[in-house]
Amino acid sequence: MFDVNALKKQICWGKAWVLLLGWLWASMAMGETMQLRDIQFRTLPGDKLQLKLSLDGPAFSPKAYKTDNPARIFLDLPDVKNALGKKLIPVNTGVVTNVNVVEADNRTRIVINLVSQVPYDIRTEGRDIYVTLKNAGAIASSTAPVTSKGLSGQRIEKIDFRRGPRGEGRIMVFLASPNTLVDLREEGGKVVATFLNTALPPNLAKKLDVTDFATPVKSIEAFSDGHKTQLVISPATSAYDYLSYQSDRLLTLEFRPLTPAQKAELKKKKFPYTGERLSLNFQDIPVRSVLQILADFTGLNIIASDSVQGNVTLRLNNVPWDQALDLVLKAKGLGKRKEGNVVWVAPLDEIIKLEKKELEHVQFREQKEPLRTELIQLNYAKAADILKVLKGMQKTRTQTSTQQNQAQGVSQYTSTFEETTAEESVAGGSILSPRGEVNIDERTNILIVKDTANNLEAIRRLIQELDRPVRQVLIESRVVIANDTFGRELGVRLNGSKRGGNQGPGGSLGQGTQTLFGGTQGTNFGIVDLPAAIGPGAGGGFGIAIFKLNKFLMQLELSALQDENRGEVVSMPRVITQDQTQASIEQGVEIPFQTVSQNGTQTQFKKAVLKLQVTPHITPDDNVVMELLVKKDARGDLTPNGLAIDKREIQTTVQVANGETVVLGGVYEGTKDKTVNKVPFFGDLPVVGFLFRKETLADRKRELLVFITPKILKSMNLQ
Repeated sequence: MFDVNALKKQICWGKAWVLLLGWLWASMAMGETMQLRDIQFRTLPGDKLQLKLSLDGPAFSPKAYKTDNPARIFLDLPDVKNALGKKLIPVNTGVVTNVNVVEADNRTRIVINLVSQVPYDIRTEGRDIYVTLKNAGAIASSTAPVTSKGLSGQRIEKIDFRRGPRGEGRIMVFLASPNTLVDLREEGGKVVATFLNTALPPNLAKKLDVTDFATPVKSIEAFSDGHKTQLVISPATSAYDYLSYQSDRLLTLEFRPLTPAQKAELKKKKFPYTGERLSLNFQDIPVRSVLQILADFTGLNIIASDSVQGNVTLRLNNVPWDQALDLVLKAKGLGKRKEGNVVWVAPLDEIIKLEKKELEHVQFREQKEPLRTELIQLNYAKAADILKVLKGMQKTRTQTSTQQNQAQGVSQYTSTFEETTAEESVAGGSILSPRGEVNIDERTNILIVKDTANNLEAIRRLIQELDRPVRQVLIESRVVIANDTFGRELGVRLNGSKRGGNQGPGGSLGQGTQTLFGGTQGTNFGIVDLPAAIGPGAGGGFGIAIFKLNKFLMQLELSALQDENRGEVVSMPRVITQDQTQASIEQGVEIPFQTVSQNGTQTQFKKAVLKLQVTPHITPDDNVVMELLVKKDARGDLTPNGLAIDKREIQTTVQVANGETVVLGGVYEGTKDKTVNKVPFFGDLPVVGFLFRKETLADRKRELLVFITPKILKSMNLQ
């Protein structure tokens, strides 16, 4: 017989065992820590990119926040371990460059590195966490094949370099697509521009030396690794600022030179910490654990001394890792020393003792290390000048005064100051070690240096920087003297004459002087004698007989003279000299003159020359500052004491851009004279008054202009 009650009891006991096993399994599952198994990404329609984080347990919404500079998204997964086996996952798709996974203190942090910040949302489904980035721009599929035209059709077509009007260096990158994503940052003293998912043609993968353009850019190197293209820009100086701007498919990277004042101001504003940002929130955590977290995040090798002990409580939100490290070290009285990618952390007293021992070791080595002798050939600099730099020598000038009393009827006191030759004295700051010596061979321009091996290496590096060709400048000047003279005279002569017995061939009668008509006349008497010019051939005129009665003849002669004179004297001295080196050129004569003294009559000479004297200085922005002396003297009028000298001279300091012309100065002289000679009363009569007066008009103009044009030479040839 079937026992129903026994069957019911068995079913109840079965349910109890099932519930007990389920409770035990849930308790064990709750006690275990979940693991991050996989991270995948894919592109979605509508310019979206999705990242899928796979866990080995039920998914949950992580704590998320973002930063704008640099653009990153942070996801914190508490009680989750990193089971990926790696910390860096390259993506290089859309706006995502890569993903960092860092595990510390029972928590895994996922850092999504972006080119620019975009909106995003997070959702969970089963054991997966989905992060969807929206408006990600031109996103290429991770499985898109690479063609000869570049990744997903994005490529660099051309790279050009130009110099701006103020010495800027402009790198012009022509892109095939205006949606190309670019990441611009500074690394190791260089500026790196990264073009994501962009191909580079083989003919553009090279290094360009642009030093001759005299801009803050020294060289540009372009290369590609298959998924991205990088431009590495090496600056020629540290005094620069850079920016980038894009117009359609043209991307321009501009490097602007800075003055020392602008550089100091920029340095004040610049944040001293440049490490990647992170967030730390710990209560009473050992210092060694914090150092381990920073080592995992940065990839640095950190060595902690045995003396590093103690705990620290900190809450840092989105701060650079190098700033976080400094804060932790300062809080515990610790210091660090960095050599390459290894950082040694120890108490400050321990570091000071170690550095003191190292200095003592260096001093001992310098005192006991054997000396070596090396010959250093100089190519451009003079060995004597480099010798002064190595010894730290400077020039000093001394003045001596002499007093002389002379008695020549009256006591005289004269004081003369004579400049002695420059004396050299050691000013300190010698590059040589205490046992080092240096000599020169002027014949071969060679330095003979005797010092320790380490100091010789430092001296070689210094000489390599100093022994460079000095830039040269061609200075052209023009001295223009323009003359414009205008003169006009109007005169009249009114004569009367009494005829004699014979008539000349010209129609006048009598004996006597020849008249305007070419004949002879008898007795002459003048009424008005105001001719335009005196002497034959001085001007033009004509004469008429206005009255004739019996033996009397009245003659009228009108004369006129107009004189125009335009002249221009152009002198063009030019000279080539090195930067900050004085040069002069002159041409002319020396005029003798005599002086009388106690020693008798002596002949001395005074120069009347065309002279150009200049000291140029080339500024970093290719301007030229010049100390100028321009003279244009000439032989003047003869005076009772000898010849005079007409002096024209200008002395000034001016700054001019390379190749531009500027007017240094000029002198303009203008003179107008009007002279009227007339017979009183009759010269003022209307209509006929001109018969009794003479008018002279003189207009004289004179102008002096001095032009200067500096040209920085790129080679030894005269441009």
